[in-house]
Amino acid sequence: MNPLQLTAIAWAVLAASTSAYAQETAPDQVTIIGSRAKARTVFDSPVPVDLFNAREVANALSSGEVGAALQNLAPSINFPRIESSGASDSVRGIQLRGLGPDQVLVLVNGKRRHASALLDTESSFAGTVPVDINAIPAGAIERIEILRDGAGAQYGSDAVAGVINIVLKKGRSGGTASIGYGANHTDFKPTGQTLTDGQTTTASADTGLPIGDAGFVRFGFDARRRLPTERAGRSDAGWTSWNSTPADLALDGKILFKSGDSRQDSGSLFYNALAPLGGGIDAYSFATLNRRLSDGSAWFRYPGDPSNVPALYPAGYRPVTHGNKTDASVVAGVKFALDAWNVDASARHGSDRFNYGVSHSVNASLGDKSPTAFHLASFRTGQQGLNVDATRDVNVGWQTPVSVAVGAEWLHETYRTLPGDPASYAGGPFTDAPPGAQAGPGLRPADAFDGSRNVKSVYADAETEFGALLLGAAARWSDYSDFGSAKTGKLSARYKVAPGLLVRGAVSNSFRAPALAQTGFRFATLNFNADGTGLQTAALLPASDTLARAFGAQPLKPEKSENVSLGFAWRPVTATSLSVDAYRIRLRDRITRTSDLQSDAVSAYLAGQGRTDIGSVAFLANLLDTATRGVDAVLNHELKAAGGTLNLSAALNVNKTRLDQARTGSAALAKIDPDLPLLTDAGLFRIKHASPKNKLVLGADWQGGALGVQVRATRFGALQDFVYDSDAPVVEGVNAQYFGPVWTVDIEAQYKLARQWTAAVGSNNLFDRYPDRVRQTNAATYGGALPYNFINPVGVNGAYFYGKLTYTF
Repeated sequence: MNPLQLTAIAWAVLAASTSAYAQETAPDQVTIIGSRAKARTVFDSPVPVDLFNAREVANALSSGEVGAALQNLAPSINFPRIESSGASDSVRGIQLRGLGPDQVLVLVNGKRRHASALLDTESSFAGTVPVDINAIPAGAIERIEILRDGAGAQYGSDAVAGVINIVLKKGRSGGTASIGYGANHTDFKPTGQTLTDGQTTTASADTGLPIGDAGFVRFGFDARRRLPTERAGRSDAGWTSWNSTPADLALDGKILFKSGDSRQDSGSLFYNALAPLGGGIDAYSFATLNRRLSDGSAWFRYPGDPSNVPALYPAGYRPVTHGNKTDASVVAGVKFALDAWNVDASARHGSDRFNYGVSHSVNASLGDKSPTAFHLASFRTGQQGLNVDATRDVNVGWQTPVSVAVGAEWLHETYRTLPGDPASYAGGPFTDAPPGAQAGPGLRPADAFDGSRNVKSVYADAETEFGALLLGAAARWSDYSDFGSAKTGKLSARYKVAPGLLVRGAVSNSFRAPALAQTGFRFATLNFNADGTGLQTAALLPASDTLARAFGAQPLKPEKSENVSLGFAWRPVTATSLSVDAYRIRLRDRITRTSDLQSDAVSAYLAGQGRTDIGSVAFLANLLDTATRGVDAVLNHELKAAGGTLNLSAALNVNKTRLDQARTGSAALAKIDPDLPLLTDAGLFRIKHASPKNKLVLGADWQGGALGVQVRATRFGALQDFVYDSDAPVVEGVNAQYFGPVWTVDIEAQYKLARQWTAAVGSNNLFDRYPDRVRQTNAATYGGALPYNFINPVGVNGAYFYGKLTYTF
């Protein structure tokens, strides 16, 4: 049975279900996001909120990645994979509503989560600094809440597309322990191979202990080991090699490059605790710690390549990059009543450290005396915060009291970069060879960065009801020591047209201050040249760098957004609900990475500056104004079927990004090369078209006695991307390829072997679906090495099969 047939069956069952079969469901779960003044149910919220409970989250976590689970659960979220991208193999960002990974705010237990120390250099949103969502232990999660609306006035910077709140487990007793194993098994058509790889082992455990009569401490661990996958094609050595030497050509038809998931070892610890202190005072604390080791892959260097030292690598080599990452977060606070106010005062610390290295490499300018392993750089970010939040109901003589929330926040943020080994950036005696470590070069001491800033914020949030009408308002003032102040506001409304039917809407403005990493990150990577016929070292520089200024870089400004949403929620019977919400997000001064600025004139200028070690320059700049429009629709229904309970769901996101303005000119750049723009048509094209325009998730979850079965069919919509092929169709000024929609089907079955033992087996992408292949030309596939485009969120790993055993106590 193919995915279309499964989808048709799911829709038919959903459509055929009527109130005659509807059963009473549990009351709506309460969400703590959407309003800071008063917790509300998901259905009654004036803005769209998704809530996924522990069972739903656990079923989506087959791979052990929280980001992948979010993509499985929510149609508005994508989690694209980046292959063969060095540091970006270690940290992947999520997208909400088609926007960038750093335009969504992540909370844990309602508290802001710090960002990664690593700036994304490779994806279609290059230049963003995402939260490392996979650093949050999967086994610690009780539920996930997703606010799909701008919320800068309520939560501060980054809440442009919305907010994701991850709530940790709280139980006072009992626990779980589980172990799982899975692997990809796929028919890989580009090479005609049947592959089994990506073997993944997971283990987790958690338990709870009581503290007093009402307190608790919940703690546990997660561990995950994933072996790499390989989805590269066979290389045309005559096309991909530099010099086509006999040793190069002897490698023709072999798999030399790397595409696929990296090797990864990850371990996490967590706790979540509440301790009543008496007198109505509760102390609480929670923390997470994640350590991750990742191996990535760089481009293959042929034996005759100038970057090779034949005495060390007579058959060529492919450098292996290494990411050593430590992410930690701890929060502590007290909650108490002060007269009519409920007060929450807390302090938090978050840090993310990434050490980047490479092995199986060489600094060719040092000749055969070169080391083969290098430390390239270290990146460190830290965030300390103090928060005071207070809520109460205020009687002002209206029909209902006004629910009020006020608060203040102080943040201290730091960011540092540390240099690599001297040999990683050195220029040796062999001047005909490129200096620095291959897959680097390393960061030089003169290019290290050490920055910090302070942020002060105050906010107020209020809402009240006038009969069937709910009105809400929020305002926030923030002051950044490096960017000045910003004011944001939000108005929301919900009107109950009839029992079970409401309309809702909101207008707001938000902002996103540039991350410190965006102001100080620099690194060099090997990337395509202008026409894709070769590779060159491309330097990504901070806007403050002297060389970047010579090309037109300016100090970064905060991004500003305007959000409008309008929708309705309908519950004709207790077991059925439908919500539809339309939205528009206008972004001004959007930060993006310039194109790799390269030309003969640029090469001459760089040579004159003594920078022959790089072939192009790029930096971050406020270059874009965009508008994203979309619609979210969610349909749920519950009924009795086959002696059990069947939950059916259908969720859809449709979005489109329009480019309102692109500032591609620069007077400084014109002095170097008057014909070179800051952003090429190819770069602009990817911003508009490289994410799916729509995504549909159809789910069926049946539970009956000892047996449970879940089926999920997901349709990832079409997208377009530029290709390095001059014969490809020209779209908006670039050679581009259309990649059609892809259906995937996930299935899992659980069986309770005994009262405490549950076994589960399942598959993600059961029918082994892949995105459309790139045009099968040497130019488009880089000589056959890269048969698939990496930006499609479907990924290129094919089917994944797994099993899991869980013990509950």
